[in-house]
Amino acid sequence: MRLAPFAALAAILATIPPALHAQNGTTNLPPYVRVHGESTISVEPDQAQIDVGVITQGATAEAAGDANSKQANTVIDQLKAAAPTATVKTVNFSINPNYRYPKDGSAPTILGYTANNTVRMELNDVSLVRKVIDAATKSGANNVNRLNFTLKDEKPYRARALGEAAAQARASAEALAASLHLRVGRVLQLEEGQPVIVSPARQVEFARAESNTETPISPGNIDVHASVNITFEILPDQGGAPK
Repeated sequence: MRLAPFAALAAILATIPPALHAQNGTTNLPPYVRVHGESTISVEPDQAQIDVGVITQGATAEAAGDANSKQANTVIDQLKAAAPTATVKTVNFSINPNYRYPKDGSAPTILGYTANNTVRMELNDVSLVRKVIDAATKSGANNVNRLNFTLKDEKPYRARALGEAAAQARASAEALAASLHLRVGRVLQLEEGQPVIVSPARQVEFARAESNTETPISPGNIDVHASVNITFEILPDQGGAPK
């Protein structure tokens, strides 16, 4: 006499040692199936962050700093004019001596000073990236240190990715159950994997940015990935198990 699929599944589960159930956090659970679901959504970025550098030289630290302040203020003014709604701020400033090291090994001497100022701009309109880079380089910025594309609000995309991952997991559970003439019941356990935002950095070379040709800038897409592990209760088929 053959066991019905539901009874056979229950019998198999009953042979699993209690320690294994406890290890997986499934002690005293009814017959179940544990499935995994994943989803990755590709989204076009709607925000950009640009770091531009202003470097100046001076015979003294004060002279280098004053020259840098003047040049950086000009760059900031031009950045704000190119994108009035953007956020512009200084994120790093330093003044360092320039040494000359004699070949005879004697003490080094200071030749002058270098001031370095990094200005960061956050754009809510990625279509202005090219215009902003041109404004920065033409107003005295020495380099474009970093160009990164992001999302203003990741939450709706995270929620969508999680929803699709859960739907995939349920579809897998239903397919397994149907193959055994069973059906999926309530959710017994749910483990959510933290969605991961993957945004490759975009680097722009200053030499190309200041040339007369258009700087090719392709933001690409941002991938929002989510994964879930769901444990579903398994129930007899409503139509009755086959004999």
